[in-house]
Amino acid sequence: MMIGNYQYYQGSNRHQPGPSANASHIRDKRLELIASLIPGFFDNKEILDLGCNAGNVAVWLGLAFNAKSVTGVDIDQNLISKARSHRSFQISRIRPSRALHEADLIYFPISAIIEHGHRETRENPAIDCHGFRLIKVSESRLADASLPALPKIEFVCEDWAVSENPRTSGPYDVILALSVVKWIHLEHQDDGLQVLFAKFSKCLSQNGFLVLEIQPWDSYQKAVKRGKSPHLHQNFDRLQIHPDQFADLLVHHGFKQILTSKDLPREIQVYRKMSK
Repeated sequence: MMIGNYQYYQGSNRHQPGPSANASHIRDKRLELIASLIPGFFDNKEILDLGCNAGNVAVWLGLAFNAKSVTGVDIDQNLISKARSHRSFQISRIRPSRALHEADLIYFPISAIIEHGHRETRENPAIDCHGFRLIKVSESRLADASLPALPKIEFVCEDWAVSENPRTSGPYDVILALSVVKWIHLEHQDDGLQVLFAKFSKCLSQNGFLVLEIQPWDSYQKAVKRGKSPHLHQNFDRLQIHPDQFADLLVHHGFKQILTSKDLPREIQVYRKMSK
């Protein structure tokens, strides 16, 4: 079993009531909250989205929150393929414009995308995890329409916590870890959590930001009761570190907590990497 690898887990559905909660046109409430509390937080930033799932957060960061570049990483190759398809789908809906901030991000209806195919761009080719073209783009007005300048949005399949891939080593201005640390903690245990926190510091630029969405201890207990991965239950029994200790551990790794919000179902914490 891939750890935590079910679609929409990381997305906005937990923060948005109603049957349309999984709709791709809904901006993630966590991103909106952070941007409202720290104006310009994502502007012109190079961002890592850890545990990107099917790509909704990463794509919104690039298209609607003025990020300079976004790299999404996930352990599940199937989800990375979905994320790349979602990226090309969302780009295909953009109204032609001279600048991204002027663009209507959902200008073309879904029916047009179904009929004419995804628009492909040089920066964001429609490819699968093996590097092959995923979608044949039709010779249509939709495919030929000019796009505004787009940020780099890429997706990489790996277990980032233990990866040494230079492609995903930063330095980043912002690292997002939204409802993902629990799964890394359960898989790699307390020692792996410490390694993860050290890597956060290593891969952030000086004065860079770390954003955590905290999964409380009772969610750990629920995760291991599902019985799908028996080794997680064994790992859980060995854990000594709890989520309410994360803040102190991150201070040890050179971070300062600058913001906490409980406005959404799960607490959002923002940390800054301090100068040595």
